[in-house]
Formats: sequence, structure tokens, C-alpha cells
Amino acid sequence: MDLLDHNLSGALPVLKDYTGLRATPENFITLMDYAMQWQPELIPQLVFRNGKGNILGFVDFLTGGKENSYASDIVQHAEIGRTRTVLKNVSITGNEFTSAENHNLRPGDVIMISNGTDETQAKVTATPTDKVFEALNDRGVGFTGFTTVTVIVDFSSRFNKGTEGYDRGRKATPEIIQNFTHIVKGFYDVAESEMAQITWIQTPEGPKWFNLEMELNSINHDNKVELTAIFNYRADDTADSTLAGHDQGMKGAIQMIEERGNIANEYIETLADLGEVAKRIKIEGPCREVTIWGDHQQMLHFNEIAAGVNASFAGGASYGVFNNSKEMAIFLDFKTIFYAGVTFHFRSWDLLDDPTLMGATGFDTTSLGWIAIPTGMKDVTIDGNAAKIPYFNIRYRKAGIVDRRKKVKFRGILGVEQSLDRASVEYITEMTAQLAGANNFYVGRRSEFYV
Repeated sequence: MDLLDHNLSGALPVLKDYTGLRATPENFITLMDYAMQWQPELIPQLVFRNGKGNILGFVDFLTGGKENSYASDIVQHAEIGRTRTVLKNVSITGNEFTSAENHNLRPGDVIMISNGTDETQAKVTATPTDKVFEALNDRGVGFTGFTTVTVIVDFSSRFNKGTEGYDRGRKATPEIIQNFTHIVKGFYDVAESEMAQITWIQTPEGPKWFNLEMELNSINHDNKVELTAIFNYRADDTADSTLAGHDQGMKGAIQMIEERGNIANEYIETLADLGEVAKRIKIEGPCREVTIWGDHQQMLHFNEIAAGVNASFAGGASYGVFNNSKEMAIFLDFKTIFYAGVTFHFRSWDLLDDPTLMGATGFDTTSLGWIAIPTGMKDVTIDGNAAKIPYFNIRYRKAGIVDRRKKVKFRGILGVEQSLDRASVEYITEMTAQLAGANNFYVGRRSEFYV
């Protein structure tokens, strides 16, 4: 990093004479905090040779910059699935249907049935158990040829005149989604004599100080928090580390998407691939706008896809919004297109190409090639109340006076005195991640990762 004493707006207010000033936690500041608050024009000057290593931004984009707290070791919310039910792989023997799932049917319901080649309709007459029901065919005698079928449960109902209706209602059972608390720590220490290398700067709130190595350690801690929120896997109940008594940690976004969302092998390479994603988006729910974060190779594929849209050559696809040529599409480095009724935003995610992260040898073939996240907010139930939350959110432990978003402990000359001739700083973050509507998320690997 080459931090200059001047910039476009003038001199950085470095204090040359700081006699009598004592470095304390109260007057400590980071360079980024200073620039963000008082001199935003300084931010471009904070340059490291290979970038300052800060990967923050992805979570801010997903959460809209909003943060929530939690007070217990487990965070949970409830999600209710579709209001309509479809039963798959239902077997028929005579007029008796057996489902692998609870059918939730009642006598009087009318259902639709398909075996893949033919369809029929039937009226439910009895429900002996939660998984077995009886029905009579509305379009023929018996169910010849219908041995294993798909049943649309919420189709209709039918009653004779003057008869009673249902004797019981249907209740949707919400799914409880949980995640667990996770503690991330960082530590930096230095001989007290080395603290003479701190730099004092003047601010509207009085003199503040910073230290370059502490700045790097602080950035590294923030990066770990974000990496944990996205990529961490909660240790299995039977894992060696768990059986040895170590904390299992939280589920990161990728694990939650793999468990409850959509997964894919390899890149989105063609318009047909993008159309397949669009169809799945429509199947999964009302979301019609997603942002796809991709590595360098995925962005190249997106440019090639967009270059063939409304192209002025044989075989060019129809885009339907504006005309463009292949050369223009590549020049624009497409960022948003509307296709098959879905708006796709494309963003390059440098973290996936970083040779110290997901672009490292080995990870460059097994890690993510792209991730698609929905735009907007999700309706959930928290503590029995309806609430709107971002589809993805990082929550920090907070209760009363305890705030562990990023607790900083100074020791030695910086804070609490100690016998060692050293000054140290400890960073502690206790957090978890909350992902609502995982069925609207997509994770794509660079290779045949998922079996």
C-alpha cells in the first residue's frame, strides 16, 4: 500500500507533532472508516499491489446493507410452501391410492390424475390413513392403465344437493428453518516499542490514530466473516471434530442452498441453458428477477449468449427489447437481459477468480462458477408474526449491552495493562446467516461436482 500525504482535494491531515497524545481504543480509526466518513475522495488512493484483499460487497448487495441481531444460540424462521399440493409416484390398487407423503385429502375432494400418457379425474370417497385414500373414477370404469400416477390434490370439490360439506379443515404446516451461532476471532500483537509506527491524523472529532498492520488484520477479519457466511459448512454431528468436542458452527449460504435450493454442474453456456434456468425459476415461485454472480469464464459465456440475441446473422435469436449486433453486445459487456419472462442481471465476482481464494489450484475446478440469487424481500413468520426479510441476511449476536458484531479488545499500551511488553488487539464476531426461500437460489459448480 502506498498511502500518499496528498490527494486531489489537498493534503491528508497527518499530525506531525502528536506530543501528549495517547493511543487508546477511543481514538483509534481505520483508514477506510476515515475516508468513508470525511474524505470519500481518498478511497481510490487506498491502493494495494494486488488489491487490499477486501472482498466485502457481496453480502451488502444481498442484504441491502441491512443488519439484524439475535439473542440466542439458534436463529429460526418458518416458511410455508405452496398452497396447492401435488403427490408424485402414487400407486393405485383398485380404487385405493397409496402416497409416500401425507395426502391431506378429504371425502368430497375432486382430484386430477396423470400417468404420463393419459389423464383422468376422480372423486375422493374415503381417507383411511394420512397416506391412503379411496377415489372413484369420473371418466370411466376403474383405473385400468393407471398404476403409478401423479395427483393434483387442490383441484375441485363436489357435493350432492342438501348434503353436509367437509367435517374438517386443512391446515398448512410450516417448515422450521434453523441456523446456529458461529464465533469468528482474529488477533494481532506487536512489541510495544513498535507502536511508535502509528500515524496520527486530524479529524473533525479530534486526533485519531491508525496502524497499517492492524488495518490489514482488521480487513482480514472482516473477510473471514463474509467467507464464513457464504462458504462455511456446519460440522456433521458424527464428524471427528464434533465428536472431539469442538463447536459445529453455522451453515453458510452455499450449504443452505445445496440442502434446500437448486444445484447445477458446469456453466450456463447457451441460450438454451439460460432458458432452463428461467423455467426452473418459474416453477419454484413468483420470483422473476435474479442476479447471477459469475467468475471470468461465466461472464464470457454470458457475453457469447447476449451476442447471439437479435443478431444480424443467420441463426441469431430474438431478444425482443432492442436491436444489437454481435460486436455491440460484446462491447457492452452485457449486464442485464430479459429472457423467457425473467430478468437476469449479471455481475462479475472477483472472489471466484482470486488465486488466494476460489481461484486457487484445485478450487479452480471444484468451486463455484456462478451463483444466482433472487431480488427483493421474502415473507416469513418470526415468533408467530409475519415479517419481510431479505432473501439472505447476516445476523449478529446482540442482547442488552452485549454487541458482538465486531468486538475489539485492546491490551497493553493500547488498553488494559498487562505484564507482557506487547500491545495486542483481538477481534471477535459472533454471527449467523439466515436464508429465506432457498428454492429461489441456484449454485453452479465449474465441473461435474454434484453426483
